[in-house]
Amino acid sequence: MIIIKLGGSAVTDKSKDFTPRPEVIENAASQIGEVSEQVILVHGGGSYGHPLAKEYCLHKGFSDLGQLSGVSQTRYSMTQLNQIILSILLRHGVSAVSVQPSACFICKNKRISHSFLEPVKGLLALGCTPVLYGDVVTDTEMGFCILSGDQIVSYLAGALSPRKVVFGLEVDGLYTEDPRTESAHLLKDITFADLDSISAGEVGDVTLGMKGKLQEISEIPGIEVNLINLIRENTLTKAVSGEVDGTRIHR
Repeated sequence: MIIIKLGGSAVTDKSKDFTPRPEVIENAASQIGEVSEQVILVHGGGSYGHPLAKEYCLHKGFSDLGQLSGVSQTRYSMTQLNQIILSILLRHGVSAVSVQPSACFICKNKRISHSFLEPVKGLLALGCTPVLYGDVVTDTEMGFCILSGDQIVSYLAGALSPRKVVFGLEVDGLYTEDPRTESAHLLKDITFADLDSISAGEVGDVTLGMKGKLQEISEIPGIEVNLINLIRENTLTKAVSGEVDGTRIHR
């Protein structure tokens, strides 16, 4: 089994609210359709989730009734993106089935504390591809919180022990620092122990960008993790086959 994360920055245009990148989703879906083993897909929110979550301060938890409209709007917006991705997956022959994270997970102070994974396991047993996504979920301490797709990936990796985890990004992999700086260079092969020494810039979205991603990757229990550029051709196919055109993280 492989867990694949379709990054929100790759599958949407974060410079334009509620704007998908259908060509990137098509590229990913065509490669996923060729995978011969079980796959769990998780996608981020990108321009469908982050603007509303930030506007209503949903990442800070419940503080006033005015936020409830933001909870509704964010959840609705994420289901819209999820349906766009599912429609493209179906065209490429992937038996994709949406699984609503807010019905499967409960958090405590922004971390998953309870889960109901039987629907995911049942879909896998049938030969379907479960598709989860970043969502607004119930939080027993904060009322609600943003549950990132990255945290869902790390949790599922611990619970289901996949062969590997692949993160599809809009950049070529993990860099020594912000890839927009001239001094940054791509890290191609590192260990989990190396992660503590890597500086990752904090992006201004509600899930902390690459910094948040590395925090979640460090929670994955020794399973190989690949970071690839989802916008480029065949990177996902290569990662599944073991030829990682990006960053490989291992024990």
